Amino acid sequence: MPNIAYLQRKTKMSFKEIMGLPYTVYLSLLRENQIMDLKQTEEGRDYLAKVERLKVTTPDFGKLSNLSGFKKAGEK
Repeated sequence: MPNIAYLQRKTKMSFKEIMGLPYTVYLSLLRENQIMDLKQTEEGRDYLAKVERLKVTTPDFGKLSNLSGFKKAGEK
């Protein structure tokens, strides 16, 4: 219920309108409004930057190659 009340305040939609939304649209509205709120403060922007960094699942091979002990193919 707190999320529905939050969306009512942010979107000016009625309870009935929000309950009539497809679930994916409801979640998208909730997510985007929460992100917009976080972007309004420095602390929120820092949090979003940390979360974005944690979502990266592929290695950065450029940074990994700079670690000590890494040898290119053919080096001894």
